[in-house]
Amino acid sequence: MEGSYTVPNQQRLNIAALVSGMIKGAIIGLVSMLTDIRNYSNAKGTGQVFSFNLADEDSEIRVSVFGTNLRTHHYLCKNATAVRVSGGWLKASNSMYNSTDNELEMTLSVDKDGVLVASNEIVQQRKAQYIKIGVLSTFTLRKKVDIRGVISSTMAQREIQTKRGTTTNLAKVTLVDDSASSVSCTFWADSASLVNHWTVGDTLEVQGAQVQEYGNDISLNCTRANVRQYPANDSDLTEWFERAQSSQQIFEPVQKTQSTARPPDNQEVRRDTFVFQCSPEMFASFRNVQIMQVRCGDDEIIFSRDKRGGDVSLGQMESTPIAGPSHSTINEDD
Repeated sequence: MEGSYTVPNQQRLNIAALVSGMIKGAIIGLVSMLTDIRNYSNAKGTGQVFSFNLADEDSEIRVSVFGTNLRTHHYLCKNATAVRVSGGWLKASNSMYNSTDNELEMTLSVDKDGVLVASNEIVQQRKAQYIKIGVLSTFTLRKKVDIRGVISSTMAQREIQTKRGTTTNLAKVTLVDDSASSVSCTFWADSASLVNHWTVGDTLEVQGAQVQEYGNDISLNCTRANVRQYPANDSDLTEWFERAQSSQQIFEPVQKTQSTARPPDNQEVRRDTFVFQCSPEMFASFRNVQIMQVRCGDDEIIFSRDKRGGDVSLGQMESTPIAGPSHSTINEDD
């Protein structure tokens, strides 16, 4: 349906309360990470698609919009203060391309029941919840975090080759704070050019950085994060950083920690069976699960439900590496 400023009379839903299946109501939020329109062709036909992140006061979700001519809808997302979405379908998110923390993502077909319009309703931006760099090791991989720190070093933008043979840009900065810790922040593709304008001593406020690992250290992918930079002499952290430099303070890189318990050495382990102990209330939730992901260090095991099976049987298993700073996590489907 064409984008307009008409506001349908539907129940407003919070993104954090969404469940899988058809959306029974409307979501109002702010648009970020808007991709370009691209053409696609598959067994179901041809068309156009673009995606964006939709955020309300408490959460955000990735939305993929499908249709035959999306120029009006794309323009709306690029220029409207807020948008209202209804008639979409919610499914398990693909973490390879999803830059949000949401376990769900939305597909919206504007040629069918999907509605995407501008909205004049007020949506508050999510407040940043800045954490100390030193506690990054307590967060799981791919978790989105907000951090605030001072640049202690930079790696200028350079061109590299991806695993798929394409070229892209990469730049890095190291941030430190008063937890006496440091973390490497990577910027891929177009975001790499931001680093050219920064220098040691500048303060960065980063919202939505993604926790990753490289070797034994934690790092942050900031390609899709919202970044605000303050010059060296325009921040409350300036005096602290100058004192730290004068005292030659050492900042230790944040190291990853073991997040899964190992069984005792004298305990026999069956390697063909792995048991998850859950509360009885969880059983109903698993009945609709199509994909289960288990992360083991640098590897990720993906269990996909066998289409021929019932509600309990999970078949087909494959192992894929978790993307880290050494290999790009850019959304290459767009």
